[in-house]
Amino acid sequence: MGIKFRYISVFIFICSLLSAQNQPKFSGLMFGDYYYYSDNITPANINMNGFQFRRIYFTVDYSIAENFDTRFRLESDQSANSNTGGGKLGVMVKDAYLKWKEIFSGSDLVVGISPTPAFEVSEAAWSYRSLEKTILDLNGIVSSRDFGIDLKGRLTEGGSLNYWLKFSNNSGNGPETDKYKRYAAMIQIKPLDGFQATIYSDYSAYSQKNDVVTQQDKENNAFVGALFLNYQQQSEFGLGFEAFIKSQQNNYYPDPTTALQNQNGSGISLWGWVSFSDILRLVGRFDSFDPNTDRANDGNTMILGGLDFKVAKNVSIIPNIQIFNYQNNSDHQNISERVTFYFTF
Repeated sequence: MGIKFRYISVFIFICSLLSAQNQPKFSGLMFGDYYYYSDNITPANINMNGFQFRRIYFTVDYSIAENFDTRFRLESDQSANSNTGGGKLGVMVKDAYLKWKEIFSGSDLVVGISPTPAFEVSEAAWSYRSLEKTILDLNGIVSSRDFGIDLKGRLTEGGSLNYWLKFSNNSGNGPETDKYKRYAAMIQIKPLDGFQATIYSDYSAYSQKNDVVTQQDKENNAFVGALFLNYQQQSEFGLGFEAFIKSQQNNYYPDPTTALQNQNGSGISLWGWVSFSDILRLVGRFDSFDPNTDRANDGNTMILGGLDFKVAKNVSIIPNIQIFNYQNNSDHQNISERVTFYFTF
C-alpha cells in the first residue's frame, strides 16, 4: 500500500507540473554492464557473470519563478541496498530541493536533499561515473547527498574563485536520526584555462563512544580534508589527481587491552583519458586507499582501464577491466571484466 501510494504521489506531482504555465524539463540517464568475475576474494563468486543496471535516473527540473528553481530526481539500481523487499529494482528520492537564485549577488541558496560539495566538481571532471565512483564516494568517506541548506556561488566576477558551504543532517538520503550534524566547505579555483583545483573540508559531530577498556565515554567526531587538481585540454585529454585524509576521534582499538585511539585514513586517486578520435577514447585510473594508517594490511588499490566507444552523441559502449587488490588477501583479487553501456536523454 505504501509503495503504491508513493508512485501515485509521484505521478500526481509530474502531472501537476505538466499542467503548469512553465513547462518542466525532463531528463535522465542509465548505465550498467555485462560483467564477468574472473577472480574474486569470495571464491564462490569466481566466474559469476550477468547483466546489471548500476544507475537509473529520472529528473524533473522546474522553474517556479524567475529566481526560484526546483529539482526532483528519482534513482534506481540493482544493488542489494536499493532493492525492494521482493528483490525487485527499488526507487529512491535522490534529489529534492529548492534553489533561490541570486539570493545576493553571485550566490544561490539551496534547501533540501541535494549534492554535497565533497566531490561534485571532481566527479564531473572525471566524467566516468559509469565506470566507478570517485575515491571519496567509493570508500564511503562522504555521502553524495544530504538533507540541509547550502550557500554557494562565485567570489570573483568571472568565476575564477568559487565557494560552497553546506550545513546538513549527515544522514545521506535518509531521515535524521540524531542531533548531530555535518559542516562542510569547498573552495574552487580556476587560475588558468583548462586548469582547476578544489580544496574541501568538513567536520562531522557524532555521539560519544564508550571505551570498554577505560569505561569512559569519549568524543567520536570526524574531520575530512581533500584536494582535487584537474587539467583538461578541451576534448583532447584530461588528467586528474584527488587526495583526502580522514581523522576520527577514538574510533578503533589497537588491541583488546589498549584504550580507544584516533583512526586516521587517507587515499589518493590518479586518472586520465585521451581521445584518439571523436568516437574513441582511452580511460585509465589508479586508486590507493588506507582506512587506518596505524594498522597494517587493511588497505587496497584499484586499477581501472577501458575504451570508450561513443556510438552516438549521448551513447557510449565501454569495454573495461577493474582490478581490486587487498593487502589482507594475497590469494585472490576482485577482477571484473565488463562491457559497460551508458546513455542520457
